Amino acid sequence: MENSVLTKKLSRFGRLGRSIIKRFIYSQMTIFSGLKIAFGKDQPLVQFTVENDPPSIYWVYRIKSSEIDNLLQKLGVPSNFSLSPIKCLNTDEPSYFLAVNAYRVSGLVKGIRAEWSIFVKDNKDLTNTPRYMIVDAKSSNTSMDPVDVITKASKVIHKRDGNVIHTEIGEGDKAFVSTITLPDSLPSVHSSAEWVSANDYIYWSNGICDRTFYNAGLADTKQSLVSNKNAVIKDGTFWAQFVEPEAVYVLKLNNAIEFVVTPWHSVG
Repeated sequence: MENSVLTKKLSRFGRLGRSIIKRFIYSQMTIFSGLKIAFGKDQPLVQFTVENDPPSIYWVYRIKSSEIDNLLQKLGVPSNFSLSPIKCLNTDEPSYFLAVNAYRVSGLVKGIRAEWSIFVKDNKDLTNTPRYMIVDAKSSNTSMDPVDVITKASKVIHKRDGNVIHTEIGEGDKAFVSTITLPDSLPSVHSSAEWVSANDYIYWSNGICDRTFYNAGLADTKQSLVSNKNAVIKDGTFWAQFVEPEAVYVLKLNNAIEFVVTPWHSVG
């Protein structure tokens, strides 16, 4: 008697048939999803990867105490936001930070990107959770964001040559320039849980936010702490006036991070 539980061998004809069915069914689902997005009944999901070569680098600065009370007002951020202290590493005490991040991205968006971010709380959010707020974004390729809509390509260099990582954001005296010389070994450090969860909703300076989903590459990031003696930094940007001169941390991420993003989530 034939046992119906046993798997039947898949023939070439059977594989071809399943391939055709898969392509047809999922193409129709994608078309339907696109129509729902077009009519505001669904949200888009965009995949992108923060690559690990060159490694993503964070330069984390402490905001000057004299700027804490007035920074958001100076930047024209909506009044429902307040600056939030946050723990960067799990060994920290909370502080008011501004972070510069440079990385290579692939997927729907490609190229080298750099962002300046602060940490805020949305007073309309009952969870009272600190969130990233991107206050400036640069890209080596033309891209989009909810502040400028079309972000023109600009000078953003972030590359690794052996044990040296060179970063240059902007032009001339108003550029952010960093040269990191990596020693043979670096101490491992761990982000705080709230630093990671701040990525769940990433706000822009006009109040619009992106909804993000990420894998263990961010939730359990493998990262190293670079000593300031191994990093030569010259910051001529607008943002230098708001922070203490020396970075609190220079962090090197050692793995790629996969993201799925609903861009401009808060505008429906």
